[in-house]
Amino acid sequence: MYLFRFLSVAILFFVLQACQTSQSSTSSKMLRFNYAKGRGYDYELIMNMDRKTKEGTQQTDMTAYYSMEVAGEENNIKTIKTRYERFKMSFEVNGMNLTIDTDNPITVSRGDTSAKNIFRNINKFFGAIRNQQFAMKVNQEGKIVEVTGLTQMANSMADSMGLQGPSREQMIQMFSQRFNEDAVKEQLERFLFIFPNKEVKVGDSWSRTNKVKGLLAADYTTVYKVTEIEGDMVTVEESTQINSSDQSVKMDGKVSGELVIDSRTGLVVKASQDIEAAATGKEGKTEIIARTKIKGVER
Repeated sequence: MYLFRFLSVAILFFVLQACQTSQSSTSSKMLRFNYAKGRGYDYELIMNMDRKTKEGTQQTDMTAYYSMEVAGEENNIKTIKTRYERFKMSFEVNGMNLTIDTDNPITVSRGDTSAKNIFRNINKFFGAIRNQQFAMKVNQEGKIVEVTGLTQMANSMADSMGLQGPSREQMIQMFSQRFNEDAVKEQLERFLFIFPNKEVKVGDSWSRTNKVKGLLAADYTTVYKVTEIEGDMVTVEESTQINSSDQSVKMDGKVSGELVIDSRTGLVVKASQDIEAAATGKEGKTEIIARTKIKGVER
């Protein structure tokens, strides 16, 4: 009698578990860029990169902090006010380890006052970036369709540095080379232009193609695949092929990674990407190994 009751309860338990598992595996979530109007979102991007050439290996570490706020929406395109909270970079040049930080003065690994003088203006430049703001328009797939405010941003930086004449023009030109519309898209679309703009379930996949014009200039063809759905969180696997038909520099490689996305807003809560690539040009071959980490929080 007791054995029969025990078996009945056990069978019922396993049946319920099976039903829950089946329901979890077949549940779907709408996956799109859907930041809420008036809300704020903060991102931290960390990249560690090693570049290996015939001269040796050069290491570059970069961290950027972005603050975003939805200012408006029209025809499913959101206007996002974006602000640089902090930017820091460390790298090696001519045997010196240099660190540039918007929050702290430049540091040099050895007591070379001439080097400090050379890089003083660079430090001022990056210091002036802090709290500068631009705007971008983003559709439901996360594609950045327009970037505005960069010219005003450059002029504001020049004003804060007290620059006039040729020095001012040189600074604005330097800014435009590093912080232009293509550069903004390259930095931010890696965790924005990722959405299928439809309901997805475990096992579903879709693809995206990006053309990058910066340091790792090439065509990036990415396949995203949903591997897990737990509550509102959707885990997505990334597999990217890097190819370039540029005659001057041939680039090829791959990116593998994983993203955890809050399906309610499209916020990338966390992500990691491993990059292996090689660039071949007139000066020889450069091997690139990099790792990117992303953290996102809603304010």
